[in-house]
Amino acid sequence: MKTIFKSAAYIILALAAAGCAKAVTEGTNEAEKRFFEAWMETHHPGLTPEEGLGIYILEEETGDGAAVEPDGYILAEYTVTDLDGNISSYTGKEVAKQLGKFDTTAYYGPKVMPTFKGSMQAGLAKAVIGMKAGGRKKVIIPGWLMSYASYDSEKEYLENSTSGKNTIYDIRVTEFTDSIGLWEKEQIGKYLKANSDIFEAMDTTDFLVTDIDEKETKFDGMYYKTVKPAQKEFDSDTTIYINYTGKLLNGLVFDTTDEKTAKDNGLYSSARSYEPIKIQWNKDYKEITMGSNSSSTISGFALALSQMGAFEEGIAVFTSTYGYGNSGSGSSIPGFSPLIFEIQVVAEPED
Repeated sequence: MKTIFKSAAYIILALAAAGCAKAVTEGTNEAEKRFFEAWMETHHPGLTPEEGLGIYILEEETGDGAAVEPDGYILAEYTVTDLDGNISSYTGKEVAKQLGKFDTTAYYGPKVMPTFKGSMQAGLAKAVIGMKAGGRKKVIIPGWLMSYASYDSEKEYLENSTSGKNTIYDIRVTEFTDSIGLWEKEQIGKYLKANSDIFEAMDTTDFLVTDIDEKETKFDGMYYKTVKPAQKEFDSDTTIYINYTGKLLNGLVFDTTDEKTAKDNGLYSSARSYEPIKIQWNKDYKEITMGSNSSSTISGFALALSQMGAFEEGIAVFTSTYGYGNSGSGSSIPGFSPLIFEIQVVAEPED
């Protein structure tokens, strides 16, 4: 009931403001602008917008890391709400728990966000560009600035933006990089160093997958480590069977053929058979397919398989270029995520 009365009050204020003006043809967002201004006057009287596009800063903490630039990538933690406080998006585990939506198989933590023009909403870009890593802002962004289109003035956004909603962003920038490829390789390097007992403290270039095809192509950011050597090489175009476990660098398991691993990591489904999976193997990684329906695989997984022989065990680590790219996959794999696959070539399972 209180919400209804509040909404009615905003409408009355907006109509009162409209009554003071002559009847003219309105721009696309004029009514929304009056509503927004009435809401701001009710909830944050006296708060003035930032110069330029007109976002409103509610809270701010200064960071001491690298400054965010227009043509790069930030790692950010955030909670996004509407003006009534309803949460629409978040990165935090605690928020998920508060909402009763916590999922042990989901990724929680900083996510990569490009700052290139057209890749980030205009109002959010206004908020984060110039921030320093470690900093935080809580900002109110009018709906017409929640647009990926780019204009030179608020007037042009008001006239042209049609799909945005008034939004409150509470965002903390944890890192900034101008090269996401280099950043991913640095994350892999840290992982390899932290797991030197497995990788024998070798430099990443020591097991870079290279010279795979006749053109001697180098796959920058794709690494493979043999754990148990092959007993023999495969003939091309051979059916083999493997077990595997896929995970993020932070250890979150997102897929496995092993039942115990699935149960231990909250992935188990009674509808799935946990057993070795069939691979149509080929020396050319592009020809490798998986399963009875001959599905294609992500290139990093296929590249690793192309290096393996009979009963070999190995670990592949690769950047998102060879995985799920900037879009990620489901709730477990965010965009720009390096991946790890532990793979075992095994005997064909008995019927």
